[in-house]
Amino acid sequence: MKNTILGVLFFFTLYSCQKQSQKIEEPNTEALRSQVKPTEVVTARARFGTFEYRINASGQLASANELKITFQGSGYLEKLNIKNGQEVRAGQVLAELQNTNEKFALEKAKLALEKALIQYRSDSLGRTRITEEAIQTLQLASGLKDARLNLQEAQLNLEKTLVKAPIAGVIAGLEEKQGNIISAGKDLCVVYTPNQMVLTANILESDYGSIKLGLKADIYPLAFPDKLYEGTLIEINPKVDEKGMVEVKLLLSDAQGLLPGMNAQAVIRAPQSESVLVPREAVVIKSGRPVVFTMVDGLAQWKYVEVGKDNGVDIEITSGINSGDEVIITNNIQLAHEARVVKAQMNGQTN
Repeated sequence: MKNTILGVLFFFTLYSCQKQSQKIEEPNTEALRSQVKPTEVVTARARFGTFEYRINASGQLASANELKITFQGSGYLEKLNIKNGQEVRAGQVLAELQNTNEKFALEKAKLALEKALIQYRSDSLGRTRITEEAIQTLQLASGLKDARLNLQEAQLNLEKTLVKAPIAGVIAGLEEKQGNIISAGKDLCVVYTPNQMVLTANILESDYGSIKLGLKADIYPLAFPDKLYEGTLIEINPKVDEKGMVEVKLLLSDAQGLLPGMNAQAVIRAPQSESVLVPREAVVIKSGRPVVFTMVDGLAQWKYVEVGKDNGVDIEITSGINSGDEVIITNNIQLAHEARVVKAQMNGQTN
């Protein structure tokens, strides 16, 4: 009898433990989910727009209007009226070679011309009617033609001793000093227009088919990496070099603070097709397929998508989500379907 009672008690104890074990194996998932802290995320709106293929290029800046200035004559550099960085006006005398002999020769030529004119007028007196042929004969006989040519030559020789600015601009590349001995054809400096800059850059041969004149570009000078300049594609060199690159030129709309010779990066924007676009960060790979998480009523919604082109900033979405959907772009790699999410606080405001 005692053994029977013990057996019954053991059975009921074992049954009670099994029931308790079954309760532990079936947790309340809704209750557990409510206890998990929501994941903070940043979101963006999917939008319908023009996908831009982005072409990277790098090169150097140069003035759109830059001229090299050289000496036409030779001799002792007597006057130097400029320095690097100086602004000059068109026609301004920049430098002057010693020209005492040239000035003296010019005065002699002027005097010779005056004498020839007097002789010509004297020879013409008393003639009531002079033919064109007679005029030419009198000019030759009086030495007037020779005197005029000699004066022109003297003026040109004096001009060769003066170096003038062909355009208004800024002086650069000046290395000569006053007192140097100069030879004809030697460079003095360059003068450039500071408010017109062109970036000469190279793009890959494979990108040539995507560009055309008039495309806009974002330009980032190495000296100002955080400053954006806008450029327009104005020239394409229809030739591929030995490195497989094509040269292009981009005219900057604003050149404030830039100098010729600066290195810069450019991103040429080539519009393609119209489609739904999302930030590149919105697309993650799940089970080997591209996925975008949308945020709906505080929950992350797992959406398989079909993707198109990727320009490093935006990705085309050909199916799976719609324009206007709120997509998650941060903390989305480890998210699960219907996980609780909340918008991250940014500067005291939600994104």
